Amino acid sequence: MKIISFLLTTLTLVSLIPMPCLAEEPESYLTPHEEPENYDLEEVLIPYESDFFSFLDAPHELISGGVESMAQEMDLFFADEKIYSETTNSYARLSSQINFSHGGETSTTEDIKLKVDLKKTKKKLKLLLESDTDRDLQTGTDQSTAPGQAQEEVSFFAALQKEVSRKRKWSTKASLGIKLKVPLDPFLLLRANKNSKYGDWKMRFSETIFWFNSRGGGASSLLEFDYALTEKLLFRSTTSELWTDFLDYHEASQSFSLFQELSDRRAVSYSIGTTGISEPVWHNTAHYISLNYRQRIHRDWLYLDLNPIITYARDNDYKDQRSITLRLEMVFGNKYVYRPRTEEDDY
Repeated sequence: MKIISFLLTTLTLVSLIPMPCLAEEPESYLTPHEEPENYDLEEVLIPYESDFFSFLDAPHELISGGVESMAQEMDLFFADEKIYSETTNSYARLSSQINFSHGGETSTTEDIKLKVDLKKTKKKLKLLLESDTDRDLQTGTDQSTAPGQAQEEVSFFAALQKEVSRKRKWSTKASLGIKLKVPLDPFLLLRANKNSKYGDWKMRFSETIFWFNSRGGGASSLLEFDYALTEKLLFRSTTSELWTDFLDYHEASQSFSLFQELSDRRAVSYSIGTTGISEPVWHNTAHYISLNYRQRIHRDWLYLDLNPIITYARDNDYKDQRSITLRLEMVFGNKYVYRPRTEEDDY
């Protein structure tokens, strides 16, 4: 009953977001196609040397030209963390999950991420409200801790965010906020993102610098590479690193994932990964294997996830620890909810 009450209460709050704020076209990462800043005159003036392999041009353009669109669709469908961190308009994601661990233990978690575009403010501020771990707030992802491992205590944060710069595909945003606990814990956060294409690959780099009054400063980095294997299969490599003054050591992770579209209502991701720390010297802390089945169960905003995970942690002598998570999630934000492609949208 607590979970249902939490979702209904938060849904009521989200319904108060002014709808005009949600109707604008997305920018930055969410724009599927960008106009080239400069034309390569060499490509324009020098003809192809041979047409012998021209029959390969069509499938090559189909895959390479669709990597951005495919990566965006997968991120929208799975409500990826970057959608929340990089949106320029109002967006909300509410979820409630229950985790079943090996040995019969169960735990429940509720999560809220709300971004409201304060259009009437002169500096075009965004109001942020989220419940998450400190690590997720700092990195904008959940890659630093292996799935299935114990998570830090969930806290609530409120902040004002402003985009301070947008140049040469770099977007820089600053946030000033408070961790809602007793006593209140103010924080500052500066995050820079860049999205680029290198041939058939799409790259996303994010660097974050932060400071919490209670724990001091720190920095994190995130690097992702996407490659469209087929029209319905996307490969992703994710590398992340985190350093905090409070712990005074580095945490890092590497994962490889495949995202597969099963239908316009169903998709699945397969992941393998490893985590490590630099204290006392660099060493591995865990390996994991994860599968996440996600289905759209109502219109384009209500989803159900089934996420089995096997973790091999160093502190458990690398014995397998199995768990499964069931998650119900609601996504709001007009342009930031997944909608199935039509024939006109096909690339």
